Amino acid sequence: MSSAAGPVGRARELDSVDAFSRAAAASGGALLVTGPTGIGKTLLLDSAVDSGTRSGGVVLTASGAEFEADVGFSTVSQLLYPLRGQMGTLSEDHSDGLSLALGYGSKGHYGSGSVAEAAIELLAKARVGSPVMLAVDDLQWVDHASATMLKDIADAATTIGIGFIGACRTDTATQFDVSAFPQLELSPLEPADAAQLVTSYFPELAPLAVQRVVAEAEGYPLALVELASALIESAGTDGALPPTLPLTQRLQDLFTSRVKALPDSTRRALLLRALASGHPSGLGAELGVPKELSGAERARLITARDSQGSSSFRHPLIRATVVHCSTSAERRRAHAELAGLFAHHPERCAWHLAQAADQPDAAIATLLEAAVTAALRRGDAAGAVASALRSAELSPDTAERCRRLARAAYIKADVSGSLQDASDLLTAARQSASGTDGSLQGTVAAAYVLLNEGDVDTAHALLSTALASADHSDGASRETLVSALHTLLLAAFFGGRPELWQSFEQGLSLLEDEAPPALACMANTFPDPVRTGHVALNQVDPLLESIANEEDPAQIVFVAEAVFYLDRLEACRNALWRVVHNGREGGAIASSIYAVLMLSFADYASGSWDTAQQLANEGVQLCEKHGYRMLAWPGRLAQALLAAARGDFSVTTEIARSMTNWSTSRGVRTVQLYAHHARELAALGCGDFEEAYRLVTAISPPGVLPPYVAHALWVPMDLVEAAVHVGRHAEARAHVRALKEADVAALSPRLTLLVAGSEAMAAADPDDAIELYEQALALPGGERWPFERARIQAAYGQRLRRLQRILTSRDHLHAAATTFDDLGARPWRSRALRELEATGLNKGRATRGRDALTPREAEVAALAATGLGNKQIAARLLVSPRTVAAHLRHIFPKLGVSSRAALRDSLSAPAPQERRDDVR
Repeated sequence: MSSAAGPVGRARELDSVDAFSRAAAASGGALLVTGPTGIGKTLLLDSAVDSGTRSGGVVLTASGAEFEADVGFSTVSQLLYPLRGQMGTLSEDHSDGLSLALGYGSKGHYGSGSVAEAAIELLAKARVGSPVMLAVDDLQWVDHASATMLKDIADAATTIGIGFIGACRTDTATQFDVSAFPQLELSPLEPADAAQLVTSYFPELAPLAVQRVVAEAEGYPLALVELASALIESAGTDGALPPTLPLTQRLQDLFTSRVKALPDSTRRALLLRALASGHPSGLGAELGVPKELSGAERARLITARDSQGSSSFRHPLIRATVVHCSTSAERRRAHAELAGLFAHHPERCAWHLAQAADQPDAAIATLLEAAVTAALRRGDAAGAVASALRSAELSPDTAERCRRLARAAYIKADVSGSLQDASDLLTAARQSASGTDGSLQGTVAAAYVLLNEGDVDTAHALLSTALASADHSDGASRETLVSALHTLLLAAFFGGRPELWQSFEQGLSLLEDEAPPALACMANTFPDPVRTGHVALNQVDPLLESIANEEDPAQIVFVAEAVFYLDRLEACRNALWRVVHNGREGGAIASSIYAVLMLSFADYASGSWDTAQQLANEGVQLCEKHGYRMLAWPGRLAQALLAAARGDFSVTTEIARSMTNWSTSRGVRTVQLYAHHARELAALGCGDFEEAYRLVTAISPPGVLPPYVAHALWVPMDLVEAAVHVGRHAEARAHVRALKEADVAALSPRLTLLVAGSEAMAAADPDDAIELYEQALALPGGERWPFERARIQAAYGQRLRRLQRILTSRDHLHAAATTFDDLGARPWRSRALRELEATGLNKGRATRGRDALTPREAEVAALAATGLGNKQIAARLLVSPRTVAAHLRHIFPKLGVSSRAALRDSLSAPAPQERRDDVR
């Protein structure tokens, strides 16, 4: 807070802001001023604005408002309004998209990311020739779409050389990511500074009155000035202050009395400005002529007008006070007037019309429903739900009201991550319809909730019945049909039984014209990709191109799902990360969960296991937080596969047990297959090939690629490797024949590698095997899947050793061990090292004692040493007692013991440290 004598108590902070302003004018930068309400944040923003103005630069200002938090881009519209004349210098797509999103145009397509890119380009152009400073007050009230966009702009501030300074309360939640930027946090003024501030403004106050004001204001500059002013107005220079109230309420009461003292015409002009969703100066003189605002200036509610007659509120709290002290009828009239002024922006016009309505109105409800779709396209889930709910409230027709409530429920469940809210909305829909909700949208929302709770069969039955019996002329849109079919597809997929897919295949015929590309592709890649995946190959490239600039999180996830079993997630990486960032910033949570988990699987396949682990953990935590029980299981599968590959077998066992226990009683077959997959990979890693074979053939029998089991494409080489090791060579070759007859290799480069590796492993003739291994390892791009390629190389090295081609064997075993070491695949590395040692490398350093045990043998030995019997050990490890007995028969001679009693002493002896130069 400053006075006629200059700033009081903020010299250090003002110096910091001045230094930031000078640095930002030269090279750009971002700074946030933070602190509680009334601490003086606006003063520092004003200082930055003044500095920018004095330097001759472009200064853009805006502020958030609590009552506009659901109006997409309202804050950014204020900020960029002065640059609207320069939008024609942008590319056509950027110009049209930015103009449409911000309410300055009527054509184009927009999304939060592409709009941010256009805004950054616009600001970069404005920066040519003069500095640019952006100042945004009350960031805690900025709408979600603006918060996301402002974060992108602030991130780019240094890159394009602009200044970004914002003010944000520390006592209020915000959608803007304040943690990403440097902060200047303000503290209350010291008592001496506070007293100086009061006396500089009000020299007529007696010392005792000054002390009382200082004591009551607690060092808050805004409170110091306003309480002192109130004291003079109410009781003179020596009077008492009003009864004690919370500080913010006290200030609001002070502003309320000033607002109510104004003439009606002035209050109307102030209310229009307060409710305007966008920069007030863009709405023309109808917002209030200068003479109407002079009283507001004298009451210190607004600033002095500029050369265009525009003015602004002195403090955001004043703007809120103007709204709160108006009547509902006054607000409705103001919103109706604003709707006319925003006729060029259908979404914002609809929002103002909705606020103006005092009874159901079918036309406004329809306009708001269109706004829902627009909000979803740009990833604004909060805005979409708000519009859907208000649209339902304004629907005079009961069926339409139920349908719109159901749509809000579906958005809550499928996009914003609020399953409980979705259930509550469905209950409201049923109650408003006297106990029934026959809309297809309501059924979709209910089925989605049931599916995520694990009730696959009920969800499937609801959707199947609704799709078979609904009269789709009753308003069920193409969008609703697609949502229903997508949810039915997920129910059939997790159910994992062939008969569940019949309803989905029949439902596709309900789309009178061609199905949307993503759904058409998914219909070929998810149910039975072995047989229909080839049909989708021509659909994939256009789909991947379609999400390059796509901003709708749900659409990006839809496409990524469609190409999942064709191993094209890498091509979706950038788009999926946009979804993740949107979710982390409070956007589409459910879509973000899907994106996080798919990125985890992409990183697992590419060997980025640390990142895969972090993403899998994040996805599972989000599922647990938001109640997505079904969606958590793919995340748990990623965790289990990583644990199995790394040798953390107890983690794999625990996850697999939880999968089996949860899925068996619910009939969720796919999650049962997840458990088999994780356990068989662990068994392969520790050399328990009999157990691995038993588990993997429960997913895909030898020589059979079962219909409607997409997961069979994840394990073909696992089956062949296990079969070869247990002497089932005929079964291994039968599976290779099945893979080749189905042309599985053509589905993706990864499957090409797995089929080639499987064929080499199963080859009976040594010369054929060598040629096939060489071909597999020579496949272009094979290094993109380092774990699978290293497994093939290790198997090749083992085959060469048995053919006495020792030197070549060592080369391949050494390379495989090195890759496993880089990945952290400990059991696989140990297997490769044992094979390497068997070639005679490091001869004389025979492995003895614990080093001779496989990881699974070490686990069995440790449990046996505690006194557990074979059945108890088998129950712990999810294997048979016979398998435990076989392990013990190998363990005893390796440790040089003859009984369980001797195991404890043998295992407690210090183990020699493993040397990394074993692989050199």
